[in-house]
Amino acid sequence: MSSLLAILSEQYPGRKDQASQLLSLLGEPTDPTPPFIFIYGPSATGKTSVIRSLFTHYDQSGQRYAYINGVECFTPRLLFERVLNAWAGHVPSLDNKFANYTRCENTVEFVNNVHDLLHDKQGQTHYIIIDQAERLRDRGPMLLTMLLRLSELTNASICTVLVSNVVWDKFRPRHGGALEPTLVFFSNYTKQQILSIIEKDCPKDEPPKFFLTFVDAIYEVFHRNCVDLDELRHLVTMLYPKFVQPVYEKQANRSEFTRLFKLCQPYFSAASERLYLREISTSEWQKYSTEVTTETAPEDVTQSIYQMAESGDGLDLPYYTKFLLIAAFLASYNPSRLDAQYFSRGKTQAKRRAKAVAQDATGGKDRQQLLGPKSFNIERMLAIFYSIIVEPVDSSVDVQIQIASLVTLRLLTKTSAGDRLDGIKCKCNVSLETIRTIAHSVRFEIDRYLYNFA
Repeated sequence: MSSLLAILSEQYPGRKDQASQLLSLLGEPTDPTPPFIFIYGPSATGKTSVIRSLFTHYDQSGQRYAYINGVECFTPRLLFERVLNAWAGHVPSLDNKFANYTRCENTVEFVNNVHDLLHDKQGQTHYIIIDQAERLRDRGPMLLTMLLRLSELTNASICTVLVSNVVWDKFRPRHGGALEPTLVFFSNYTKQQILSIIEKDCPKDEPPKFFLTFVDAIYEVFHRNCVDLDELRHLVTMLYPKFVQPVYEKQANRSEFTRLFKLCQPYFSAASERLYLREISTSEWQKYSTEVTTETAPEDVTQSIYQMAESGDGLDLPYYTKFLLIAAFLASYNPSRLDAQYFSRGKTQAKRRAKAVAQDATGGKDRQQLLGPKSFNIERMLAIFYSIIVEPVDSSVDVQIQIASLVTLRLLTKTSAGDRLDGIKCKCNVSLETIRTIAHSVRFEIDRYLYNFA
């Protein structure tokens, strides 16, 4: 165990305490273990990486643990069959016509199959590891309870490990019956831990000390708005080639860190507003960066990046997703009291819109674009979406998934509490120029629907 702890501590800086706690809970293969371990913490804190690496070394045969992704196994049947395949050492392939170990439709069949499979393996503990386990809350009220009490139901030594960003209080079934977990918390990384992790990404031909100095500067610039380790690593990967470019062009030395930082400053500004928000893709950023030299004026660099992000190719979204983003912009900047005037359908639609336009002329000093985006209910955005789109929405289009994609791309920012399932509120996170470009690409005259805009 000590050697495995040393490997994990070296591989994952700042996670020695969590790895030590997990190893003490697992013990030797024949030791009794808790029936339920709950691993939780913010995103990008190493939960998945540590747990997968730990079990890969802990059970090299791979037949005593089943790693399940809660997103991939979106039905109980998929979850059951993945677990049985892993414990039985069965791999679907061409030889067996990609068949599973056995067909398992419901919880009763799963319990019986587990009992039969582990009947001759009573001396060892088997593990079910479910990542993104918050998805289990949508799979029925009894699934979670059954998984947590699987050891009792099968009379076998089984430990269920749940990995999630959500605290246990949001999981606990209302009907009771669930075991209380052994908690393992993964806290946010400190600055020194983040630097130690990103230092491992240093290119082979670059001095580690020089690279670490750059990483430290990136952290100081972005950490107030970006605490996600994965995003910081992404920014370092994209910005470091531009930072070191003047050295290879013999326009500066590595010792002139202040000069290098000043030359790279326009890229920092553009990255904070465009690259981080994914308004331009990584490939577009890299393609554009190869065309710019350090002799280019800083204002030209920033302006060109902005223009590329706001061009038709900058936001390559599906057709209906563009209308959803337009509806979000309208809901975020237009007062809700004017929705009937702008978006109602019927003979009086043009008259009502003309009245609203007339009000725009006397809108006052506080124009909407100066006040910034306001929060809106998802229901209101959907009402605007179905009003502005001309043709009926195809039944195969899942609007909710497209809304979730906009949130993931940070084009929408969620402002309501994360655990709320109704009355979700968001606000739009794109500029007027960008939304005009998107509207133009779908031939939608957005200026006719904007209230009090110059």
